[in-house]
Amino acid sequence: MRWSLILIGLMASFLSPSASAAWHNESAADLPAAVKQIFRARCVECHGTVRREADIDILDLSSYRGEDGVVIPGSVDDSILYDYIASDDEDYRMPEAPRPPLTKAEIETVRRWIDAGAGDFPPDVSIPAEPGADAALAGVTGAEYVLTQILQYVQNVPRDDRAYLRFFSSNHLLTSGASAAELLTYRHALAKAINHLSWEPDIVRPVCVDEGVGTIFVVDLRDLGWQKSPFTAAGDASSSPASRSSVDLFDMVLLEYPYGLVFEHSEVFQQLGDVYLNHADLVRPIPWVRIDWFVSTATQSPLYEDLLQLPFELYELEDMLDVDSQSNLETYVARRAGMTLSGVSRNNRVVERHPSRNGAYWKSFDFETSKGLQNMFVDPINFHYAGGEMIWNLPNGTQAYFVTDTAGLRLTEAPTSIVTDKFAEDRVVRNGLACMRCHERGVKRFADNIRPAFESLPGSAVAGKADILRLYIAREDMNRLLDRDERRFLTAMREALGEEQNSEPLIPVSRTFLDAPLTLQQAAAELGLKDATGLQNVFRLPQFMQLGLAGFSAGGVIRRDTWEDYFDRIARQLGIAVPVAAVNGLTRPDHLPDSAARQLTLTTNKAGNIFAPGEGMVVTLTNNTAGDLFFELVGTSARGRKVVLTDGVQRLGQGQSCRLPQSGSITIQPQLGDEFITVFASPVKFSPGTILRGQGVMDRFLHSFYAYDRHSGRLTRDAGRLIKKTLRIQTR
Repeated sequence: MRWSLILIGLMASFLSPSASAAWHNESAADLPAAVKQIFRARCVECHGTVRREADIDILDLSSYRGEDGVVIPGSVDDSILYDYIASDDEDYRMPEAPRPPLTKAEIETVRRWIDAGAGDFPPDVSIPAEPGADAALAGVTGAEYVLTQILQYVQNVPRDDRAYLRFFSSNHLLTSGASAAELLTYRHALAKAINHLSWEPDIVRPVCVDEGVGTIFVVDLRDLGWQKSPFTAAGDASSSPASRSSVDLFDMVLLEYPYGLVFEHSEVFQQLGDVYLNHADLVRPIPWVRIDWFVSTATQSPLYEDLLQLPFELYELEDMLDVDSQSNLETYVARRAGMTLSGVSRNNRVVERHPSRNGAYWKSFDFETSKGLQNMFVDPINFHYAGGEMIWNLPNGTQAYFVTDTAGLRLTEAPTSIVTDKFAEDRVVRNGLACMRCHERGVKRFADNIRPAFESLPGSAVAGKADILRLYIAREDMNRLLDRDERRFLTAMREALGEEQNSEPLIPVSRTFLDAPLTLQQAAAELGLKDATGLQNVFRLPQFMQLGLAGFSAGGVIRRDTWEDYFDRIARQLGIAVPVAAVNGLTRPDHLPDSAARQLTLTTNKAGNIFAPGEGMVVTLTNNTAGDLFFELVGTSARGRKVVLTDGVQRLGQGQSCRLPQSGSITIQPQLGDEFITVFASPVKFSPGTILRGQGVMDRFLHSFYAYDRHSGRLTRDAGRLIKKTLRIQTR
């Protein structure tokens, strides 16, 4: 398969020079809050109230700002702090190695703050007082407050409407500190994300549950269309309403959520179960979802495509949007422009606008080279492109995105050798989030190079000049279309945010969540622990060192993916709550509840699990754990279709192996792409999973884990001991 030259939204699918400034668009008034957020995330571990190296508390400006300090207001050249953070010398720069340095964008924000006078940091929002009446929540900061606020809100909603409420929270930020400006950014990020994930005609503004604090929000699923179930019930191929599964679109979010906690024996949690959880029919008993996780994860594959129920091929998308792009070209309904330099692509780019029922539908065409038939000037009508990106207006005025290769097949990310995402630490361009972060004003501006070039040529010099000029319209005409599309988008965003959008909110929230290293203080806050002092010693214990958390034991940092993989085990071992592990999530290929899980092996007969079409594959599952296991195997195709490979849940004795197939081998078919085999195993027998299949969504394999018993206040069918391992099979 040829990779396309994709110019994703973030990298400016229709790039203008101003796109590169999206991360630096804080006004002078916003700079102190932005710098405080950077210092809190990157510096407070060594320069805080607990550990005050060089006698600096980085959040207390009086300890380092002024003539004798390391920050001289208005003078970057005289500010030693700037020299430290901007240095390339690992022996000199701050943060000290092995902690990662500040990004170029963060350094630039600090520079601008100093140059503007190093203004005072805004105060943090005070942690709201908690009732303190629930003994089961005494050791967890924020949990009782959030649960109580949700409970009080639900009790004031008519019973028939309660089942459709879904809650989001950023309250965990208060434990490590957050300003009102930072909380507002999270609020705006949530508003932008949910409206970019809905086909409903009206903009939805999340309702604040805790006005005055601003950390808990609620939406009605029906307003976003997320109450609908895209899945067919187990074992029923019928499409009749009676055969539909109760798993709705938002349940797909809950299945991926790694931070779910159930506070057993909590009185307020039990009350919430009575009035809300038991009526909402949630696939998992999770009362709220964190805003930072949601806006960073639901905007990427697989949730992004599944929440919008997008197809796998371009022609299916155009059918869905009722756009006949070929007819529009033949009748000159479509409008084109071509750029020699776009700011991102190494080669030519052509963009094409079509009218659609909700506004506009844009296509970009990108090229592997600028030579021969891929030189857009050779034939601006019938050029040979490699792939591209589609942007269209959703009914509410926001935008959706779709990336394809040269064959029109959907891609979720592009290789960094062709295009990069400057807002992502790993530089990988991913559909959805990357586009949203860049397109802060809708479709990007551009200047056409095709029409001016052909206008200057005599008519006899070029065949089809008249057709080219009809399709590649005058700049002023294209600008009018761009103006119209921009107004539509900004109007929608103004309604979603409740005010003018002064800066793009997803960038700081998603970058902090996805890319910023996690400090011990932040980890404590996410666990609901106010004091991280003793936590460092806890992470030195063998059971935590085995999880790869050695960075915390030395006062260092760890990465988000490591934290998420083991969050449930950490919460369980610390006795904070009963975690709801995302064992049925598509984004969680493995779940290892203890070190013994590594003794269950899933292998194939080829090193690296790489096969050529026509080769035979044998899969072997071996149990070298200390006891018998119950297991089931599931296969997943390159397009997310699942099939159960075992006849229900089977027993595998200690020291035994299971071969699939029992004799012979599976012949690899000539279809390129990655496929997967997943094993679910446990020393305790469990009910077999169910495949859920639907239109426009990837299959889910669902188990009946984590049922909340409102009478006992406890979870039943806890998956805490379940092993999940996934084998990636590559066909080349």
